[in-house]
Amino acid sequence: MGEIAKEILLAFAERTNDKGIERIRGFNTFQALDRIVIEDISVTPLLVDHSAFDAYMFLIEGDGKRILHTGDFRVHGFRGKAVFPTIRKYVGTVDLLITEGTALSRDSDTLLEEAELQTLANHVLSENKYVFVLCASTNIDRIAAFYHATPRGKYFICDEYQKRILDIVTKHAKDKTPLYNFQKVLTYGSNLDERLRERGFCMLVRCSEYFDRIMRQYPDATFLFSMWEGYRKGKNRSKSISDFTANFDFQPFHTSGHASTAVIQAVCETVKPRIGVIPIHSDAPKGMDALGLDCQIIYLADGQELSLS
Repeated sequence: MGEIAKEILLAFAERTNDKGIERIRGFNTFQALDRIVIEDISVTPLLVDHSAFDAYMFLIEGDGKRILHTGDFRVHGFRGKAVFPTIRKYVGTVDLLITEGTALSRDSDTLLEEAELQTLANHVLSENKYVFVLCASTNIDRIAAFYHATPRGKYFICDEYQKRILDIVTKHAKDKTPLYNFQKVLTYGSNLDERLRERGFCMLVRCSEYFDRIMRQYPDATFLFSMWEGYRKGKNRSKSISDFTANFDFQPFHTSGHASTAVIQAVCETVKPRIGVIPIHSDAPKGMDALGLDCQIIYLADGQELSLS
């Protein structure tokens, strides 16, 4: 896995006392475009735009065949403009495409750009003194959007665990782009309460009694739910998230971490898979039928094998 992703995973494992922590410490890491050769198979990682930081596509080559596995990706984030140039330069055409299909079961025609969300966040933070944001601790693009949208004079606050995640990203990325430089983020402590009330803040929160107690001190604050709405209601509802958000007037403030159907179609048209395309990570893979693709769509059940010979 990527070096930054390993450090983030290790931070999570240490926080949760994961029994597999020693195994994580022993993980090998790679850099983008570093070709990994295992006997007669090679794998080339290609850095992509995704809500989770340090995400990659994989170009897999062996026995004269070329497979592109997209993993989760998108193009409407801060790094999205590099996705198709990367595919065209380092992949080209392939024999088989394995693509994420999350958006096939969702309305993905109106996805906001992450930069547009940042502009909206700036408006919210300018108009409201106290703002709490519930988002994934690893959604670094979203956190960057809120961080850079916070007006001068206001505090940007989180807890020690979130600060550790942001410190990891800053260490690796601050010299490459100011977007991921989180050096001015502060860790919350009661010693800051007076200044927070006076100057205002944007605080990142998670579902816990700890944050519940803090948030109840600001009943007139603005509460933003910056995650998929399916976590609050419906068949994929998360009880912890649903219960936590029910105590406050959380407003939806989100854009997807996954590729739209139009982008999935464009990837298919770019790599022109000779054998076909396999949709994965989807509640509705048959939605591929509506994309009008020129290539064969291959639907595999869990455990089903496909021979490329």
